[in-house]
Amino acid sequence: MKEIKKQSLIQSYLDKSGFLNLFSFDVRPYIRLVEYSKNEHVINSDHLLTRLFYLIEGTAKLYGIHKNGKQSLIDFVVPPCVLGETELFNEGKHPSPLVALTPCVFIELDLLRCRALLLEDVVFLRSLCNMMLKRRVAQNQKYIKLAAYPTRNNLATCLLLLENDGLFSEKYTEIADYLSISYRHLMHQIATMCDEGILERRNEGLYLLDREQLETLAGELID
Repeated sequence: MKEIKKQSLIQSYLDKSGFLNLFSFDVRPYIRLVEYSKNEHVINSDHLLTRLFYLIEGTAKLYGIHKNGKQSLIDFVVPPCVLGETELFNEGKHPSPLVALTPCVFIELDLLRCRALLLEDVVFLRSLCNMMLKRRVAQNQKYIKLAAYPTRNNLATCLLLLENDGLFSEKYTEIADYLSISYRHLMHQIATMCDEGILERRNEGLYLLDREQLETLAGELID
């Protein structure tokens, strides 16, 4: 984690993100701009949140904790996105873990100093409801597509979303959770795509050999 303190850079991020427009009061005294490295924990479920997180750059992984203690990948979050909104209304609730998938930049709001202002700000609450609704709709669409389309289509979409310079290196167990399939079924799908010349196994992960075919498979999911 690295806090960005250069004022010109902070102002640039604020201008590009339109963050200040989400509030009816001046939130600048309560914010900090923070950059997280790939695979770094942004939110840990063991600690109560004292900040509200607004993702403005990068992609992060949101996890859920089951009653038996198992952790599962719920979703990939991209800008613009607010995290910690549930904890804003329920101070005693432990948060869902959040890990940076790529280098991420967040605007963080100090809840210890401005929680009351946020909860009384109609402009902010309206903006928050709008963002939460869009995220819920996106999650519902994801589950509908997981149920309505073959695994290879959903896997293709996932590969294209998470590849870096043609290389996919995420954990297979997490991807199986995300796609709501068994690890064995995922490995079968990957093996089939490798046999078809769509993917290639490498020491670093999976290389996307036939991007055009993957885009065709993923394109079948587009409404």
